Amino acid sequence: MRLSAMAFGLASGVLLALAGFVATLFSMWFGAGYTINVLAAVYFGYSWSFVGALLALVWGFVYGFVGGWIFATVYNAMAAKG
Repeated sequence: MRLSAMAFGLASGVLLALAGFVATLFSMWFGAGYTINVLAAVYFGYSWSFVGALLALVWGFVYGFVGGWIFATVYNAMAAKG
């Protein structure tokens, strides 16, 4: 089975973007300092605010897209050899 690298990257990017955005909003509403510290270490410019949630959305999409695209490309290369 062959994966579409572009589609897999887009799906991964959207999933990670929404996860970071929702995690930030829940942390703001219910208070979870550890989650904020972890996200701040990964996302450049991230803060505990609505702007930080938007930055998590953007950085999450970028990281997810690149990671998903690389994963699908490597998977396709390995499947072709198999």
